[in-house]
Amino acid sequence: MTAANAGTTSPPALASPIVSPGTRRAYAIFIGFTVLFIFLQSVTAGNFITNGIPGSGKEIWTTIHGLLAYPTMVSALASTAIAVRGLRGITGLVPLTGILFLATVAQWLTGHMISTLGLNWVTPYHVVLAFVIYGLAIVLSVRSAALRRMENTTAERK
Repeated sequence: MTAANAGTTSPPALASPIVSPGTRRAYAIFIGFTVLFIFLQSVTAGNFITNGIPGSGKEIWTTIHGLLAYPTMVSALASTAIAVRGLRGITGLVPLTGILFLATVAQWLTGHMISTLGLNWVTPYHVVLAFVIYGLAIVLSVRSAALRRMENTTAERK
């Protein structure tokens, strides 16, 4: 590049990708649902892990805890689908959202290993995985909030 051409180059393109407001909003909603269900699962888990609850109470809380796994996985899957379809340009978002979905499935499987198969030795892994899921949910929730504040859609650039 010569000195004469240096002043005629166009400015660099915007670094952030174009993402529609609808996609950002949908992602925020489903990540929000995922976080809500993860929180509700942790509340119900704390209620039946303790030894102070009689047997029938533990069974009810265990059932509620297990049923909450389904909307958690579904909302994590929906978040992943939205990320893959409309948020591919956002660095790291698709892999992290996919990992969250896979972690919720692994959590559900380890939960069934404990409750259905009676493999109580899996419980520490189930609990540690819950903390990993919580961490991912927090990171993705913060990233989702940042996305909602992003002003780089086609209409906003004009």
